[in-house]
Amino acid sequence: MKNKICTLILLLMATLTVQAQGTFVIEGQVKNVEDGTVLTLFRLDGNVGSSIGVDTIRNGRFHFQSATASDEMERLDLIGRNESFPSMSLSLWVRPGSHVLVSGENTLIHTWNVESDIPEQQMNQTYIKDSHELWNEYQRCHIAQKACRALTRKNVSQEMKDRARARHDSLAKVIDDLSIRIDANQIHRMQQTPVDIIWLDNLKKLAMGVKYEKEYPYKEEVIALYNQLTEAEKQTSEARDIYTLLFPPRVVEAGDEMADADLYDLEGKVHHLTEFKGKHILLDFWSRGCGPCIMALPEIQEIAELYKDSLVIVSLSIDTKQGWMKASEQHKITWQNLNELKGSNGLYAKYGVRGIPKCTYLARRPYLGEMERLWHRKSERENGTLAEKEGMMTPVILNAVKNLLFI
Repeated sequence: MKNKICTLILLLMATLTVQAQGTFVIEGQVKNVEDGTVLTLFRLDGNVGSSIGVDTIRNGRFHFQSATASDEMERLDLIGRNESFPSMSLSLWVRPGSHVLVSGENTLIHTWNVESDIPEQQMNQTYIKDSHELWNEYQRCHIAQKACRALTRKNVSQEMKDRARARHDSLAKVIDDLSIRIDANQIHRMQQTPVDIIWLDNLKKLAMGVKYEKEYPYKEEVIALYNQLTEAEKQTSEARDIYTLLFPPRVVEAGDEMADADLYDLEGKVHHLTEFKGKHILLDFWSRGCGPCIMALPEIQEIAELYKDSLVIVSLSIDTKQGWMKASEQHKITWQNLNELKGSNGLYAKYGVRGIPKCTYLARRPYLGEMERLWHRKSERENGTLAEKEGMMTPVILNAVKNLLFI
């Protein structure tokens, strides 16, 4: 009895210590996962994740302890660094003092079980359980696709590579079917569930299906879910993202008046693109989490200096304010560096940006002309076959700018 009381006291003291320090603990026990497998824990800031911890599975166990970003609840993502894991994550919600227990029976990380007293975590688990077997099959297909892609990069016969590509494509069709079935279950649950952050997160994923998938079968149901939101809920950043996906603004085309907006500098001052009338403008949409965007910065700086008399470069970050300020300091951006603070809404959507890096050219007269790509991948022939050289990226901005300025 005394031993049990001592144990309870020690656990209580440990919990109080964790809470007082503003930290959280995540403990896991998994089976059928190879010892030595590396797990990485990411913190999300907008669309960018940064690693806050790495642990290696030993005897089926792993452990994370870290400081919380604030006194508020936050979402983290746990990812397995192993070919036997799918390219997916386990979503975890923590706050100061959280002690989260994770368990799993295999490498299908997205459906690992999570024990937590945080309501958002519990609701997320409910959504996953609604489609548990579908999610497991979805993950198995992703793992099989990874194996196919790995085979195409090996020194094997062309016949084997072709079979691997065909297998990869057939798996993609299975994944699409599984996604639709999972969406149906999520919609059914959401129709019976009050709006919370998990509800909105799921609605955003469904809205992406509406925008990007041809003949998406649940468009009307997804729009009906959005229309359930109150006016106050529609003003949240999550709901604004959803609105832009469901009801995208008209995209500026060549020959149109340029789209403009309130754009903030690092000191909080408001600017507009009309301030740069009389010069050519190059809009550079970027994010600190985009590797090619960061690789392009030295070339953009060179262009800014070479053509400062006739060209204004405006880098438009889609990061959160905190992430943007940190990246700006790190990379020493000296040209026009602005942020609409609307993420992928606002000008990002009005200029039809679907992925970054992307540059858009505005001529002296306020109409738009677009450069289709910022980088292209070098290819060269090796042993008689066309092979891509990983990491070999050729800058094309400078030549494109010369052509646009008739230099």
